Amino acid sequence: MRRSSSRRFAQAVAALGVAAVGIAGCAGATVGTGPATSFASPGERLDALVAEPPFDRVHWGVLAVDALSGEPVYELNPDLLFIPASNMKLPVTVAALGLLGPDYRWETTFFARSLPVDGRLDGDLYLPAVGDPTLGEPFHPSGEDALRAAVDSLLHAGAGEISGRLVVDASAWDSTSVPESWMVEDLHVTAGATGGAFAVDRGVLEIRIRGAARAGEPATAEWTPHGRDAGEPSPFVVSRVVTAPAGETADLVTSYRPESRRWLVEGHVGTGQELTLRRAARDPVRLAVSTLERVLADRGIRSGDGAEILWERAVPLGRRCESGRIASCAEMLRVAGVPSAPLHEVVAAILGPSQNWMAEQLVRTLGQEKGTRGSWAEGFRVMGEHLERVAGIGPEDVNWEDGSGLSNHNLISPRALVSLLRHAGREPWGELFRAGLAQPGVEGTTLASRLGGLEGRVFAKTGSLSHVNALSGYLVTSGGREIVFAILTNGANVPAREVRGQIDALVGALAAGSTR
Repeated sequence: MRRSSSRRFAQAVAALGVAAVGIAGCAGATVGTGPATSFASPGERLDALVAEPPFDRVHWGVLAVDALSGEPVYELNPDLLFIPASNMKLPVTVAALGLLGPDYRWETTFFARSLPVDGRLDGDLYLPAVGDPTLGEPFHPSGEDALRAAVDSLLHAGAGEISGRLVVDASAWDSTSVPESWMVEDLHVTAGATGGAFAVDRGVLEIRIRGAARAGEPATAEWTPHGRDAGEPSPFVVSRVVTAPAGETADLVTSYRPESRRWLVEGHVGTGQELTLRRAARDPVRLAVSTLERVLADRGIRSGDGAEILWERAVPLGRRCESGRIASCAEMLRVAGVPSAPLHEVVAAILGPSQNWMAEQLVRTLGQEKGTRGSWAEGFRVMGEHLERVAGIGPEDVNWEDGSGLSNHNLISPRALVSLLRHAGREPWGELFRAGLAQPGVEGTTLASRLGGLEGRVFAKTGSLSHVNALSGYLVTSGGREIVFAILTNGANVPAREVRGQIDALVGALAAGSTR
């Protein structure tokens, strides 16, 4: 993976002329014909873009190669390591497609020691948690709808009553809720939503506050997923919001209280006013299990002894079974279950809109399925070994900290990303992977308002953190040549909107080239 880090425009295309490409420094930039500035080669145009003040003070890492031959088209610091932001989702999804296959599915499955008889299931009902990331949007209208589908499978199997407990086995995954290097300020927002072996709604808690009819009265609070009602105070959300006179500006403050594992909402709203807050659930497994309890009750399935979560592995469950291996226990019978959407659809739901929570679920799924446990450490080990074998990406080319790119401790080189993308392009699932990437003009993706004029010609992953912007993927030149590229910028003390515009200008310059 190691080569010179000097800027180089390949000899094969050095003589090509390129029309100047003018792109306004904004996220909604359109690729077009710019000022009549002439350059001797496309390389000079790209050199001028990265040297243009104030972008000359940005740390650039760029590599663009011919997709078929791998011959460099342009490079600048291709072997240096950069913080990639959400470009970290590329190695995660490529490794998952390679190791699990595009048609892999999670399954929410119920087990018991006996099958239902006359509508009654004797004993405990077991649910081995597998970290299914699809229990909510965009695969179901909500997490509760996803759980209803699972519960309905129990009804179809004849389990209208359960004499024992609902036992959710979460022990195959570690109970760490977020990667260690995430910043505290990210923990309450949806981008930093916490994951787990059993979670719904992408780890997000939606809280709706509504003012009463008269000032001074308590406001009402509702939230989804709601969980089982367990008296006062609620086990998940506590509201101390009061109603203010109509017309008064709402003022709400939320804080997570780890000692009680509850969100506290304080402040005031106007009479009849309704506000919706979206926060990271912070306790997603307990919330999902409580919601499943409520859905069971709503569907008329009575459970005798409540619910229990198993966090530790190898807890005895009878004479010949233990937590962590319920699905393989000889004494356990499959009662019912529902499969998820296929992995390639999950990959598209991660890459196009840049969905963090699902990416982290995928890392730990790899650890569980191909390693020894559903943990970040095992997921990264499995991913690293696989990508070194198939794409030549060694430990010196990448530092794993999370799967979403939210951590600023992640590192990867442009050459590693290009090698990864070229490998993916050669795989049988390569077209599915490419189709899942963001595209100019495609709503719901992070390139919807960028690179206008290159619709259908750019398929790429964006990345953005404080002082970090990135774009890596595939593009087709005006002459029909396919280019694989990675553009990483760090240390940009320039508004992100302007850096993105300059990155788009580089892509436009590459796209304006033609084949020999």
